[in-house]
Amino acid sequence: MLINMFKLTAGDYGDVYGAHPAANGMGNAVTATVNNASSVYYNVAGLGRLSEGDKIFAQIEKEKAEKEAKSISEEDQQPKLESDVAQNKESLWARMKKDSFKYTPFNRSNRTPHELTFQYNLARPQLSTSAPQNQDITKVRDDYAGLGMTINLNSIYDLKRNIKFGLNLLLPGNGDLLTINDVNPTAHRYLQYGISNVKPTIMGGIGVELWKDRLFAGVGFNAIISGQGSILLKDVPISPDTVTPNQQVILQTKPFVNPTFGLAFEYGKFQAGLSFRREIALSVDGLPARAQTTLLGIQLDFDVAMYDHFSPRKMSLGFAYKALDNLLFSIQADKEMWSAFRLSRTKQTYSEKNYFNDIIVLRAGLEYSPKEWLKLRAGFTKRPRPTPVMTGSNNWMDFDKMVGTAGMSIILFPEKALPNQKSPIILDLVAEYQKLTDELVIKNIPTTRNPNYSMGGKVVHFGFAVTMFF
Repeated sequence: MLINMFKLTAGDYGDVYGAHPAANGMGNAVTATVNNASSVYYNVAGLGRLSEGDKIFAQIEKEKAEKEAKSISEEDQQPKLESDVAQNKESLWARMKKDSFKYTPFNRSNRTPHELTFQYNLARPQLSTSAPQNQDITKVRDDYAGLGMTINLNSIYDLKRNIKFGLNLLLPGNGDLLTINDVNPTAHRYLQYGISNVKPTIMGGIGVELWKDRLFAGVGFNAIISGQGSILLKDVPISPDTVTPNQQVILQTKPFVNPTFGLAFEYGKFQAGLSFRREIALSVDGLPARAQTTLLGIQLDFDVAMYDHFSPRKMSLGFAYKALDNLLFSIQADKEMWSAFRLSRTKQTYSEKNYFNDIIVLRAGLEYSPKEWLKLRAGFTKRPRPTPVMTGSNNWMDFDKMVGTAGMSIILFPEKALPNQKSPIILDLVAEYQKLTDELVIKNIPTTRNPNYSMGGKVVHFGFAVTMFF
């Protein structure tokens, strides 16, 4: 009789690649600036900010009001023209410093737009290793799709403050919504790429504007499942050959919700954000299996409790500076607490002790808008691996990596881009390259099944999103 369960999921698409192409274009350094449906992933307080739809509608209403206003006389225009000339003569550094600590109220629209986002991401990890392979790594793929939405609660009752509910779903592109399996930690397995990164991410929350134009807070949830069950194996004949028993599996699951919290602050040209997310792990506890032979009534009892689909506890701190009206810089540090990772109870009992390290991920991003309808982005990430040097029998495989991203947004303004268009549409694109540092793993006691080996690789990722406001 053989029970073979060999797949582990650790990490998630949002951590490995990004939860939105616009954020990924800035190296995911958006804890201080995010304001769309992906706020529930990066910083739920971002839901309390004005969205891009709010800003576009406010701009349209302002332009309309200016057109309807009476024309300014020649005498009134002259001082303004002189002021513009003086401003153009200022150096770039003087313009960047100007009004850095000056409070400026946000322009607000009379509308309360809601947001709907669709995205698709295509990633192709190109992995290499000299280790014995128990999976085909020549066609590894990490495709995933996403759905995001925000509901502006001021459309129900005007609270005189921005308040939104948001939801963000990231779903595997291969159609497998959830695979629950245990894994042998001695097998050579990539920790966060390919089939080892298949699980849905379901996040939601509410963001509130506490101090108008300045302070925002949010609370949200990250959902997965927990449960218990049993496996009954019967009619197991004693045989030197592998046999397949009659079996029945009963598994009861229920949602398990972890909280997320966020704060964001904005004043003058400065922005800051703080986000906290609990670790996430699917738990199937107390899953006993009983096998009964047809001879001598022998009963065999197993305990195959599982602990899977792990994402680390994460704390993010970010700062941003809007040097010019069309130029934004952002930096961020994420602490990922992988030390809470656990194996299932059977693996803890019968496998070599296993541990992961907490890591600090550094990120930086840049956004430049040469036109009102175009935004260009670039980002950089430096991420150390959470896996320690594994000289024994365990073989989790992960990498130190350097990540570069480039992205753009195209804004389709209503009544300007498409005929009969009533609301703005934003198209986001991102291209990402991950360099996975080459490494040589030296074992204490190398064997044919557990030899010394090398590993390395790279990842190319493209993402696309469409965001609509209504």
